[in-house]
Amino acid sequence: MAVQNSTVSTISEGIYMGLDSPGQDVYSTVGQTSHNSPGAQNTERSGQSSRPYRLAGVCPWLLCALLLTAAIVLGVLYTIASQKAKGKDQLQRVHDSLNTQNNQLQRDYDGLVVKFSFLDPLRSQKRVCRPCPEGWEQSNSKCYYFSTENKSWNDSRSDCLKQGADLVIIESKEEQDFIFKHKRDEYYWIGLSDSETEGTWLWVDGTPLQEDKAFWARGQPNDRDGSSDCVLTVPAQKGWVDLPCSYIVKSVCKTDALPL
Repeated sequence: MAVQNSTVSTISEGIYMGLDSPGQDVYSTVGQTSHNSPGAQNTERSGQSSRPYRLAGVCPWLLCALLLTAAIVLGVLYTIASQKAKGKDQLQRVHDSLNTQNNQLQRDYDGLVVKFSFLDPLRSQKRVCRPCPEGWEQSNSKCYYFSTENKSWNDSRSDCLKQGADLVIIESKEEQDFIFKHKRDEYYWIGLSDSETEGTWLWVDGTPLQEDKAFWARGQPNDRDGSSDCVLTVPAQKGWVDLPCSYIVKSVCKTDALPL
């Protein structure tokens, strides 16, 4: 009984202490006291503690969305980069093709300049027309230039190309004899080599050497030092000899004669 009286006294004191003024409603004070009771506080803490669990459920979905967005962005960037690379390759191929065409046009132009150079001088008030440029020799419908400078096979060919010609392609026994009769004590590069594939002899225009039109000297070709990839004529032996392309000798250029 004494415990009950003590409890009632404590509650009453709490009620009266909650009054800010004598006229304040006792019931409102009691209501406030009940809201501040341990049971209400436990309910509030329970509501707050459930929020982290809800956030934890949202985070995986948000992470998935971010990863998906990143994957899409990376895919777009990769596609753009691939297209740029393809475009660059195409431009490079076009550039190389234009360079090749330009070089061919330059060679054609140089050839025309040489072929018509003999029309330039006037002698005795008359225009002198020749089927071959000055300093060249004619045989049938072809013009031949026997160089006076000793050069390598590659440099000799470059000189021929600059004049609108190329190293001679020997197509018959008659043509071979014409070259041999020029000078019997000179060696001349001709337009034959196997520098691309060992043992496969090709003329400068890409056509393969025909066996019935091959005029090798005895024991040739022998590839004596393992790098004899170019061919020169040896009039004294009335045949061809293979030697390294770096050898320094004279050469024979050939082009078409101008029809008159």
